[in-house]
Amino acid sequence: MVKLIQKEEKTYYQCEECGHIYETEELAQKCENWCQENKSCNLEIIKYSVKNNLSQSDINLNKEELNLPQTNDNQLTNRNNIKSRNILINIVFGVLIGGSFIYALNNLNIEQNNILPTENNFQVTNNNTIQTNNTNNTNNTIQQIVYQVLPPQGFQTRLAFGDSVKKMIDCGVIDLEKMKKLYQGEIPEYIQEAINRGSDPIVINQDTANYLLNLFWPLGLSNKTEFNKNIPFGEKDLPYLASTGGWWLGKADNGAEYFNKCEIIKLTPEQEALVYEVAQNTFRPCCNNSTFAQDCNHGSALLGALELAASRGYSKDELYKLALQLNSFWFPNNYVKIALYKKLVENQDWPLSDEARINADETQINTDKTQMNTDNLNPRSSVSNPRESVLSNPRTSALIKEIMSAKYSSISGYLQNVEQKLAQLNLPGIQNQGSGCGL
Repeated sequence: MVKLIQKEEKTYYQCEECGHIYETEELAQKCENWCQENKSCNLEIIKYSVKNNLSQSDINLNKEELNLPQTNDNQLTNRNNIKSRNILINIVFGVLIGGSFIYALNNLNIEQNNILPTENNFQVTNNNTIQTNNTNNTNNTIQQIVYQVLPPQGFQTRLAFGDSVKKMIDCGVIDLEKMKKLYQGEIPEYIQEAINRGSDPIVINQDTANYLLNLFWPLGLSNKTEFNKNIPFGEKDLPYLASTGGWWLGKADNGAEYFNKCEIIKLTPEQEALVYEVAQNTFRPCCNNSTFAQDCNHGSALLGALELAASRGYSKDELYKLALQLNSFWFPNNYVKIALYKKLVENQDWPLSDEARINADETQINTDKTQMNTDNLNPRSSVSNPRESVLSNPRTSALIKEIMSAKYSSISGYLQNVEQKLAQLNLPGIQNQGSGCGL
């Protein structure tokens, strides 16, 4: 049953499975039928969807219902240079640019040197409202939680692209001339460096998230593995998935031509089994599919990242942590809200909050090293043990897996277990918005 939406005396219809909005009920019903049957979006249907600029008040809901997400799946992160101690992070909707979507992180002011919260400044009352001492405490705590989820320094990894980007170019899944069109006539420096110097460690932050998405996406889409033979989609469906049909940056106009065809990263049977297990148990808040069912760009991208990490010797726990780090910067609004729910309702700290502190400490150490003679200072040794200890606690690893599971990271789990419960708390200072699935 599609959802009815009223906007300025005009009626729209929304697919309740993926959130796409149409001008006719017939198209919305076709979309919903396809989504229910195939657990994915059909490009030939969703190309008729309207740009979703409807506010929450425009959507007719029952009292128990929530708004479905309003942004689009092929979101990319705009590069925002960090030029001051204050970092503005805005959570806004995607806009279509060259077949891909770009989002900016705005509206939440983060002080880089904030001391992260050691206690809950909120109290949930019996009538399910938030009680705080003052508005400043409320806003500060929200900002501190955002800082934990999206640390300005990002997340340091021990991953490097190696020759994988060059192999993707050789295979044809990346066409540099088409990529130039996406980036206004030139290859971005970051991507060029990944081609020329694949040995540089990958850092996940708001500057690199867009590029990582566009490099991991074709990797997950095209890399040849045995488990890809088990995908829940038929060969005839591949050209119509957002992951394959939406990838037009290869020599062929439809990415389906490259699905599971390129030998870019060779995984051992043990590594394949590890990736397969993690991919089946990690989700993304734009649909109800696991990473393994890569029907959209974020699914393909995360699968590619897991394959690269497994080939570099990542453990199972490290793969789950990497998935959370990437999803956090690809779906910032969703994971900030998950962190708020965990803190305010369950009184659980974000499992990567220690990682955020460590990254900030390491940045300060490296800054100090450039300002004075530090022959006896080894910044790597001073921070490596704390970073490794992030996953040494079984409870931390279990919490990361829970957050990446369908309970919180699928669209239905997120809406039911996070969005709906936060809405009932009348949390001040944050809007109910999310990330949707589709082009």
